Amino acid sequence: MRRAIISAALLAVTVWAGFAQNVSEAVARINAANKVTGAVTFDVRTVRNTSMLSAPLVSTGKVCYMAPSFLRYEGLTPAKSLFVLSGDRVMTESKGVRKTVDLKEKSRYQALVRTMSKSSSEGLVSEKDFSIEVLTGNELILVMKPLGRDLSRMFTEIRLRADASTGIIREVLLRDTEGDTTSINISAVTFGASLSDDLFQTQ
Repeated sequence: MRRAIISAALLAVTVWAGFAQNVSEAVARINAANKVTGAVTFDVRTVRNTSMLSAPLVSTGKVCYMAPSFLRYEGLTPAKSLFVLSGDRVMTESKGVRKTVDLKEKSRYQALVRTMSKSSSEGLVSEKDFSIEVLTGNELILVMKPLGRDLSRMFTEIRLRADASTGIIREVLLRDTEGDTTSINISAVTFGASLSDDLFQTQ
């Protein structure tokens, strides 16, 4: 009986060590494949499902990001819109109305800047920030539950779906604290893109 208990314990330790190694390897692979030290552009298709609406909200747009703290999102459909984060300033434009605010006035933008800065220096995913499960097959999927205060206030789960061969992220699935989900499909990714500073003007 004692020998069986010890064997079971050793097996559990071995399985856990293998699981931890798989998680660490998957995180390292995705971080390496998606790390941005210069600039990147990509297209997005966002589908938001909420209990308040009978049909999903679908939108498309283009993203330009220059590490560590310059971000531009140009909404294309269903309506034109613009979001620009440049240093400590944020500019939004919708229906012809443009607004500019200081980053200190918007805590949700501060969390975004911290995430962007950390992703460019340390990597997009950290085992310190998330409880992570790895699903493998034709795709590499990380199922992540936020541990930090900033993200856990907004999301209960974040899933990253990456290409199994390259590790490049193709979809981000967000589940918020209300149970609603947002799927962000990523395509036409260009690393090392040449971007003009004019793209990030907030005036």
